[in-house]
Amino acid sequence: MAAAPHQEIVELLRQVTGEDEAWAAGITPSTRVDTDLFVDSLEIVELGVRMREAYGVDLPSYLGGLDLQQLIDLTVADLAELTAA
Repeated sequence: MAAAPHQEIVELLRQVTGEDEAWAAGITPSTRVDTDLFVDSLEIVELGVRMREAYGVDLPSYLGGLDLQQLIDLTVADLAELTAA
């Protein structure tokens, strides 16, 4: 499946966090999921479900292969790239 533009990932993040479009408008590909957006673990689980449904990717397995610093530095662009794998 083709890679998701970062805006598609932003929309999924907006849906799982319950934030509004103004919040989403400030997100760029380099926005970090943890330290910039403060997405919590339950929201990550929901994001994983939605990414699996939309793109067939296994977000939990991907995250499980990252070390702590990589998790902290995970960006919206990284999530968009994952959909191309």
